[in-house]
Amino acid sequence: MVALIVQFVIVGMWASMFVIHTRRLIRLAQVESLTQWGERRLRPKLNRVWWWLGREEYWRAVQIDGARCMQMTLIMFLMAWGIYSLENRPRKQPAPGRLW
Repeated sequence: MVALIVQFVIVGMWASMFVIHTRRLIRLAQVESLTQWGERRLRPKLNRVWWWLGREEYWRAVQIDGARCMQMTLIMFLMAWGIYSLENRPRKQPAPGRLW
């Protein structure tokens, strides 16, 4: 149960980072709408997206958020590992005849 929750949280965290930076890229490239796939105006819009993918300004924020997601993934993995190891460790049995 804990593993499933941890997996959902990690997937959600990475998915939200992907959505946020994709929206940011589209906003930076000033792509208003991609509903006109058949028009000739699509190519300049995609060229602007491609241009922003080569810019350091875009990737700096992506790298920072990627490192933060890696850090959170590692922290959650270690937390789940610790919880799992505490639940499954063998319990010490008291010596016969002793209360403490």
